[in-house]
Amino acid sequence: MTGTLPPAAVEAYRAQRTFGALDGLRAFSILAVLWHHTYEAPTGWRATERGFLGVDLFFVISGFLIVTLLLRERDRHTTISLKNFYIRRFLRIFPVYYGVLVVLGLVFATIGRQANMAAGFVHDLPWALTYTSNWVGLVTFLEITWSLSAEEQFYLLWPPLERFVRRAVVPALVVLLVVSQVIHFRLAEPVMAALGFAPHQPEMLRQTGFTPIMLGVLLAHALHDPTWHVRLRAVLGARAAPVVALAAVLALATWPGDDITGWPRLLVHVAMTALVGAAVIREDHWLMPVLRLRPLARIGALSYGIYLFHMIGRHMAKAFLARIDVPQWIALTLLTLTITYVVAELSFRFYESRFLRLKERFSA
Repeated sequence: MTGTLPPAAVEAYRAQRTFGALDGLRAFSILAVLWHHTYEAPTGWRATERGFLGVDLFFVISGFLIVTLLLRERDRHTTISLKNFYIRRFLRIFPVYYGVLVVLGLVFATIGRQANMAAGFVHDLPWALTYTSNWVGLVTFLEITWSLSAEEQFYLLWPPLERFVRRAVVPALVVLLVVSQVIHFRLAEPVMAALGFAPHQPEMLRQTGFTPIMLGVLLAHALHDPTWHVRLRAVLGARAAPVVALAAVLALATWPGDDITGWPRLLVHVAMTALVGAAVIREDHWLMPVLRLRPLARIGALSYGIYLFHMIGRHMAKAFLARIDVPQWIALTLLTLTITYVVAELSFRFYESRFLRLKERFSA
């Protein structure tokens, strides 16, 4: 089909301005992460003990969406404006991220100077400030910035490749996927040791690497290409496909054992990629009514802020529940979600939105 007009389904897909399923999927991601950081008793179901996989799903979504928007911009304008891209990313990410770090820095420099976490915060801060925390081991709740660091490194690397070396994008994608898997499967221990890393460190880089982001990039290119779009639609285009893919993610997340490094986690990543693809390739699938539920969609829209604030919310929730002496398991999760949601909503409405409105001036 190369060289011919795309079929109607591909044209309709390319004409979509938004993907109605993505906020709901983001909500799944952030709720899984929040659950992972707050549940304190085993449930007997392995999948509920692996909420960290929510970050992997978010990575797939991010890789897919960022590159899809870049590809569509290139189609409209024959090029990609890196300046506008980085301004948009700056306005979305930096104000609230560095705002949180500044507030925490002021707290630990004044009223929290004697807190147990103060010294650890000083140790972690340089890595968080420079978006390099995925390459080291942090000791405080700033450890969660490892995923934001991975995202930022992706933003720095990938858009210029899409802009300047279009023909090399697929080979570069393959190379990054292979390198990420070599690290993930722990086949590069001599190299990592020579670079000064201890065994199994840095933990976050070795657990996930950039594989889910790159799979999202691969999905973006495949769905944008007319030939591959048609092929994928044949596999993922059924209305039941997102439900099947979600079931596969949950089933694979129940893999026995404490460590799912290697094939188990890679298979989860592939299933997540299928889930995202099936959720965006058509809008009338069976999972869409759930993904469009207003509370779920709103949590997804606020997912970045919720991720940034949820460990602070957890600390506040634990302190409150300790005072009233109640079991902290479900109560901790629900109270953390409530506090975090309120803070994220206030931040979005009264702080972040001021910067987000400026993004419109630099839209593609």
